[in-house]
Amino acid sequence: MTLRVRVALLVAAVVTVVVAAVGWTAVRSARAELTEEVDQDLLERAALVFAEPRGDFWAGSLTRRSTGIGSLLRTDPLGSLVSLDAYARVVVTDLDPGADGVIRGQVIVALDDDIGTVPDTERLERARQRGPVVDTVRAHGMSLRLMTVRAADGVFVQVARPLDEVESAVEDLRRQVLLFGLLAVAVAAAGAWFLAGRAVRPIVRLTDTAEQIAETGDVDLPVESSEAGEVGRLARSFRTMLAALSASRRQQHRLVMDASHELRTPLTSLRTNVDLLRRSDELEPEERAAVLDDVDAELGELTDLVTELVDLAADVQTDEELQLIDMAGVVEPVVERARRRSGRQVVVRVRRGVPVEGRPEALARAVRNLVDNAVKFSTGPVEVAVDGGSVTVHDAGPGVDEADRERVFERFHRLDPDRDRPGSGLGLAIVRQVAEAHGGTATVGESPLGGAAFLLQIPEIDD
Repeated sequence: MTLRVRVALLVAAVVTVVVAAVGWTAVRSARAELTEEVDQDLLERAALVFAEPRGDFWAGSLTRRSTGIGSLLRTDPLGSLVSLDAYARVVVTDLDPGADGVIRGQVIVALDDDIGTVPDTERLERARQRGPVVDTVRAHGMSLRLMTVRAADGVFVQVARPLDEVESAVEDLRRQVLLFGLLAVAVAAAGAWFLAGRAVRPIVRLTDTAEQIAETGDVDLPVESSEAGEVGRLARSFRTMLAALSASRRQQHRLVMDASHELRTPLTSLRTNVDLLRRSDELEPEERAAVLDDVDAELGELTDLVTELVDLAADVQTDEELQLIDMAGVVEPVVERARRRSGRQVVVRVRRGVPVEGRPEALARAVRNLVDNAVKFSTGPVEVAVDGGSVTVHDAGPGVDEADRERVFERFHRLDPDRDRPGSGLGLAIVRQVAEAHGGTATVGESPLGGAAFLLQIPEIDD
């Protein structure tokens, strides 16, 4: 089920509930109001029986000056009460509540009875005690609104009107509510369908673009959207994602091309040396030993290159979990390893120890690349300074010209004087990648030792 259909159905359901609640309230209110009008009419008809003015009747005085039934009938022989749309009767009883409060007695006679129901002694007693009583009864196959009024001791007048008009009016209102309710639901659903179509149109375009990208693999397809709000934000995020994906693809292509170029040289050299070894019988022992040394060196360089390519291609952000570390604890093992392997003097100076949030293995690899780079190019001592989240490696080498200080961090970039030195040109690129993955930076400047000062800066944790 599409989002457009879901929105239309949801709006239709909400409107249906609202219309049903409003319609039920309207029908109920109309029935109550019309029934109240019938009750008022019955009160007015019953008031004609009494000699007192109608104003006294509304004040609650339904007393009668004459007490005889004959006098009552002479006052109004029920003609004015009945007219053409009502029924009336006079009920004479000998009801008498005993000392125990139980009503005793019965109906003696019901005069001019057109109502068609047996007088209810309980209803009569309530009218005697509380005043006019109104009930709904069934007679003549229809509903009647029956009012019982006490006229004198043991004498009651009952006036009834059919509720046909009320039921008919309520039924008409119910049909109108149903009709207009269905119309309102249909209009609301159609409006929701139309508005939802306009709302999801940008999402549909984004979906079509995503499907086209998945089918063609072209991440440079344009994403057109000028909408504001959440849809516009989604489109902008989609464009940003595609731009990042396109950049990643270009970098991947460049990495593959550069790697193939860098791998071609040691592989060609290895192939040449292997061809020479095939003719080892023709080689002098010294020449054969030299070829084997070249093969070993080329294999070492090739191994380092492949290792660095793997490290550079790996997502350092997901290799390890972030944890609180001390940069001095990361630097010490790296420096100790460099001392053993090179036999050079590498000094560590810790100015300030502050915990940082990082990935120990990735940071150790970055520091190792900086230290190895300094040992390779330095003609004197190497110094590693740790200050909170920063690690600065000083060397006494030739340094880096200001024009090349940004380019040295590019992949496979090597300065012209260093072309003959071993290395892949990926070490500093890995350093910058690790720094950026931690939200930090990697830069190079001048060192007091006379060479270069490479700085790896990782953000410190705020107190």
